[in-house]
Amino acid sequence: MGLTRAQKARKHGATTAPPGPARGTRLHQARPGELRPEPTRSSSGLAVGVAMSVSAVLWLYVHAWVLPRFGAAEPGGLTLPEWMPGGFGQEHAQRLAAALGEQGLAQYEGVHRSSGLLAPLLVGLAWLLFVAVNTESRARRWRRSAVVVGFAAVSLAGNAAIDAALADPGDGAAVTAASVLVIARWVLLVLLLAVTATVAAEALRRRSRSVAVDTPPQD
Repeated sequence: MGLTRAQKARKHGATTAPPGPARGTRLHQARPGELRPEPTRSSSGLAVGVAMSVSAVLWLYVHAWVLPRFGAAEPGGLTLPEWMPGGFGQEHAQRLAAALGEQGLAQYEGVHRSSGLLAPLLVGLAWLLFVAVNTESRARRWRRSAVVVGFAAVSLAGNAAIDAALADPGDGAAVTAASVLVIARWVLLVLLLAVTATVAAEALRRRSRSVAVDTPPQD
């Protein structure tokens, strides 16, 4: 016949962990020793960090390595629309389309439909997770998520618009639409970086407060 829980406690001594803070206790109200690590939050933060790193590396690979090679390979080193924050005009689109040629345009569009398609999608998903995990206020979470979704959507729409503009550089409306989307993408990129810095700063402040509360006072 097995021992009861009370008999085991009398025989082996109390080995149960100290009770945690009562439900509803705020962080600054908890006594030293009551706080416990949150493995779920830590593991989710690690997963978000890995996702952000992979997506950022892919985005940089596409925009800083793959795409610039198209313009650098041409005489005069024509700048691709992706790297023109102020937009581009019809004359530049005509020169770039002529310099790339039919084969170059096909390869350029191929990048937009492969790694250039995955990069903004992965950035959007990773940054949405980052905002969701590290933003407590629902209103701020929605505003910041709107910036992330806007950046990903404008990036994808901009790729398609650039392809259409270079396929028919004589179409002024297509060139203008592509130029506007390129400018919008740069604006949203700046906003995305600002959101990233703000969320990271808030997360660090919360972590420092948690460590300060969890550290017992020194005599």
